Amino acid sequence: MARKKKELGTKEKTIHFRVSEAFYEVIAHEAKQCGLSISEFCRRVLLNRRIKKLPVIIHDERYIIQELRNINKLEKDFDQIARYLEEGGELTQPFLKKIEKVSYDLDIAIHDFNSAVEDEYEMA
Repeated sequence: MARKKKELGTKEKTIHFRVSEAFYEVIAHEAKQCGLSISEFCRRVLLNRRIKKLPVIIHDERYIIQELRNINKLEKDFDQIARYLEEGGELTQPFLKKIEKVSYDLDIAIHDFNSAVEDEYEMA
């Protein structure tokens, strides 16, 4: 549980120390990966607090666009198969239910993917 501001007090004192340019770059890079300011990163390190790095997401936008096109094509194919099976009577009902389930799962996966991409762009 986080401490309340009253317990920690206001930040009135400063600590100055010198580091090389290379060491500063390392600290700045690590702080950025954790989503923290350099000051907050240093405080946490000095107090042996938990530091959680943000997940690194590397993607090729062209690949993502192509995969979205493939998914869209799959959805259309599923719709065509479902329409065909609806006309086929009782024998095709189990297949139809499975296809509807896959289509639903695909919609959920697309929604989750879009949310993850939106979250990534908000963090950048």
